[in-house]
Amino acid sequence: MSHGLLEILRYFLLGLLWLFFLYAIRVAFVEVRRAKLEAEVVGKNTPSPAIVSDKKVDLNLKVLEPAGRKGMLFPLGGEITIGRAAGCAILLEDDNFASAVHARIYQANGEFWIEDLGSRNGTFVNSLPLEEPTRLRRGDSVRVGSTVLEVSR
Repeated sequence: MSHGLLEILRYFLLGLLWLFFLYAIRVAFVEVRRAKLEAEVVGKNTPSPAIVSDKKVDLNLKVLEPAGRKGMLFPLGGEITIGRAAGCAILLEDDNFASAVHARIYQANGEFWIEDLGSRNGTFVNSLPLEEPTRLRRGDSVRVGSTVLEVSR
């Protein structure tokens, strides 16, 4: 090989090495930020009084999948979190595709809203990915990781 081609390959490999290091630093930064957010969400024991309503709404989340949890009911009220962390109201410890604190459901003006909390695999309502908080209605399907839930009475 010619000397010029070896120089080009050397700089190319050096550039790839720098890209790898920058990517590793970015991943570490994102994980630290995610851990702080999860700690804040798990640390909240009571919902903010500004979003709780006096209206009584009897809605539940019913597990459709996986088969081992099918039929389980989780009542909605105030603010609840969904994920694998021990502090979550809906605990999905066996769902490897769910984040530690994956999503939260909260009540505002008598309606329930769901938002994704920066999860890796996303949260889906009626097969559509959540980009912003979305209102939940009876009959809506919610997918968190590999767990599918349905909003029911």
